[in-house]
Amino acid sequence: MELFTHGPGKEHPDRIEIEETALVRTVLVEGDGYVWLEEVDEELDLDITLQAAGVRHHHHVHHGPCHRVEVVVRWNGNHEHVYAPSATIGKVEKWAFGPKVANFSPEQAAKHVLAEPGADHFLEVGVHVGSLVKPGSCTVTLDLLPRSRFEG
Repeated sequence: MELFTHGPGKEHPDRIEIEETALVRTVLVEGDGYVWLEEVDEELDLDITLQAAGVRHHHHVHHGPCHRVEVVVRWNGNHEHVYAPSATIGKVEKWAFGPKVANFSPEQAAKHVLAEPGADHFLEVGVHVGSLVKPGSCTVTLDLLPRSRFEG
């Protein structure tokens, strides 16, 4: 079967071919860490088959060292929230643009984006926070910036 795997250090998934009878742990690149499905907010047992774990053809599977990722959004100070590594930037934007952080109207939210500090591009809504963690960390820092900073 074909899977889309998301791991630390990559904004976009890799495509792999793997037998459904392979153990979940074969998805791990480094040997240690967690594996979970995009739709499930808890890690999978590493010692069962992909089929037994409910992993199917074309599923998105996440792997990495973090069970949870602390996301820090810098906007008028630091705001912290913990997410599963499979949470998308779109989900983080809903929190960051909402009443607990920026309290943007829909019009204001459309004019803003999240980006990694010093980046030359903003993060697409489908990027997973687990793919943004740096080695040895389970924290991701993002800046809430005007969209116009990255246009034209």
